[in-house]
Amino acid sequence: MPRKTILLSNEMTRQIDLLSKKEDRDFSNSVRYALRVGLLAIENPELTAGEIKDILEAKAELEAGMAE
Repeated sequence: MPRKTILLSNEMTRQIDLLSKKEDRDFSNSVRYALRVGLLAIENPELTAGEIKDILEAKAELEAGMAE
């Protein structure tokens, strides 16, 4: 995976830290997750962020064999 450096505001850093704690992820994984949700929201403006999160969770459950 290529490494890139990005600059985040202090407020955004605090928000990502909070997301990390809520979602039990490290900082880098929280940034990746938030970016993934954000990009999907841009590509699918008819969906809310909550709906996108639900879809990602359902996909993960399906891939893990926990759903049909």
